[in-house]
Amino acid sequence: MSLDLIEIVTSLDRDEDVHLARIIVLLKAFSMHDAPAIEGITKLAKLDFLLRYPACLERALIARGVSPKNIPVDDFERLTIEARMIRYRYGPWDHRYRRFLNILVARRLAVVRTDGRTIQIDLTAQGSDLAKKLIESPGFSRVYERAVLLSKHLNLKARALMEFIYQQFPELTSLEFNEGIAFTGEAP
Repeated sequence: MSLDLIEIVTSLDRDEDVHLARIIVLLKAFSMHDAPAIEGITKLAKLDFLLRYPACLERALIARGVSPKNIPVDDFERLTIEARMIRYRYGPWDHRYRRFLNILVARRLAVVRTDGRTIQIDLTAQGSDLAKKLIESPGFSRVYERAVLLSKHLNLKARALMEFIYQQFPELTSLEFNEGIAFTGEAP
């Protein structure tokens, strides 16, 4: 990977507000009245991975039987610099989720509880109001559509979701640190 590509990805990745907004929209799509939106940081990381990389989401949803015509991914999204996945310390899962959650809690946008060893993540009323505004914006309306598809077709337990992702994306296990991989939506 060229140095220019690494610099571009790094600069895009530094914009925490984009990541926080995407997580808020994801939590909104998974919000339920009688249960936490998402249980576990592992599940949050896997779902956000799919939401963050539209070509991966498309490939995963097709594997779950969703018609490609019902998946809101445009051609340009498969080819943009943001579409390139970078391997972090723990695979393609961003290592900053605890930080992101702490920021959301500090801003009173999310609440995090524990049930035994499981972390339960939910939006506060203020977070839900912000999510509604984000969903109405052009930049996040498509993200929300995708998050709803995730909720409908991939709302699995964390371990089952992780196993599904590794089954669908076996190339994830062979990446080197900071190596980029462009997903085209097709199985390897």
